[in-house]
Amino acid sequence: MSIRLKLILTFIIGILLTAAIVAVTGVGLVTGIVWYFGSGIAKDQTPREALERGIDVIVDLRYAERYKPEELVSPAFASLLGNQLQPFGGFLVVQEGERWESYGALKEEDAFLVQLRKDFSKPRKHAEGAFTVSSWEGRELLALRYDFPAIDDPLTYYLVIDVTEMWTKGGRFPFFVLLGIGILFGIIIVPLIWITTKDIVRPLRQLEQGSRRIAEGDLNFSLQSKVSNEVGSVIRSYERMRSELRQSIGAQLALEENRKELISNISHDLKTPLTSIKGYVEGIRVGIANDPEKLRKYIDVIYMKTLDMDRMIDDLFLLSKLDLEQEKFHFDTVSLEDFYRQTMSELSIEYERAGIRLTSEYEAGSDAAATMDAQKIKRAILNIVGNSVKFMDKKEPHIHVYFGRQSGSWVIVVRDNGPGMEQSELEQIFDRFYRADANRNQNVAGSGLGLAIVKQIVEVHGGTITARSELGQSMTVMFTIPMNESRS
Repeated sequence: MSIRLKLILTFIIGILLTAAIVAVTGVGLVTGIVWYFGSGIAKDQTPREALERGIDVIVDLRYAERYKPEELVSPAFASLLGNQLQPFGGFLVVQEGERWESYGALKEEDAFLVQLRKDFSKPRKHAEGAFTVSSWEGRELLALRYDFPAIDDPLTYYLVIDVTEMWTKGGRFPFFVLLGIGILFGIIIVPLIWITTKDIVRPLRQLEQGSRRIAEGDLNFSLQSKVSNEVGSVIRSYERMRSELRQSIGAQLALEENRKELISNISHDLKTPLTSIKGYVEGIRVGIANDPEKLRKYIDVIYMKTLDMDRMIDDLFLLSKLDLEQEKFHFDTVSLEDFYRQTMSELSIEYERAGIRLTSEYEAGSDAAATMDAQKIKRAILNIVGNSVKFMDKKEPHIHVYFGRQSGSWVIVVRDNGPGMEQSELEQIFDRFYRADANRNQNVAGSGLGLAIVKQIVEVHGGTITARSELGQSMTVMFTIPMNESRS
């Protein structure tokens, strides 16, 4: 319910309050009178307990009358029923023909039975003499008559209870009426105050506290509202704003942290070859390379270090363009077998001269076709193989490349017999600049961006990339490309 509607209803209720009080007071007074005088009958019981016991007595009578009429003439049943009336200060009187008998813990003797018989014999103002009040030994005893017409022999039960206390409450009745009116006012006014406080004041106070915390820079809290009015809608919108602001700030902090890490890693990885180049140039300048062979060796080292720096800068540039989604991908339907042969030929030329045993296996099928950017996928494979070569520690290095199919995707697997790594490190190898601490030293060239670039390329193709390793024995990197059986 909207606040506008609630305020309108509150205004209408305020105008009609007097009329409502007059109308409701009658019902309230009747209810109050019943409770007020009923408490005199209930005595030490709560109203609920008195009601439950009264119902139990009636139910037992009705049940016995309908299903076990023989129990109605049983003294044991009558005693049980009389004991049930004890909390009311009462007992049971049974009239069977001309015989009258009293039952229960508070039963009276024959003198009361004679009095009760006389009282029920008097002319009645009420219908059929269903009840009567007998004054007995300073008490007022109310007797309720219960007949059993379905039984052949005349049988009547008189349920007797003590109502003395109820008569003494008449002097306090005016106070009771005033109390009832006060309660009636409370019933009407308090809910109005509660609705206003619950639906308007408390939510606005919550909103104010949230605004203060945001102004202080604290976003680690949440605003909850279950009300479905305008204030609740504002609070939920405010909570979405707070959540998105927190995520935005968190993302900015993460980007700032990545930026710092990027600068640190770039500084580290560029400084290493620069230092080496500087050293060799200084050797040439001061004349240490004093013969043609040594000079050629120095120049070759400088050239290789320059190539390393060029590759590193190229990787940084490519990764930056991938992050910004500025790198263009040219997707074509490519014969996977032709692509496999071209890639393995290029790998063989580059690495077999370096003493790397390179093997491959193709099981994708002669008609296999994949929709992909062939140059980018080739770059991914070259990066994975280059990473394996970079960290190889075996005397007989071996790298195996596999092309196949798996669960509706083309799969490309590169496995080496290198040092592997701990399982805890595998999830990080596709993070930019990540290299295991044991291998991050000046003897390992590279930017630490190769596998991060591979991951970006594979994800753009809609594939997945995973790695598994056996420490000291092997490393396996596998990525998939969504399958496309058709050729175009």
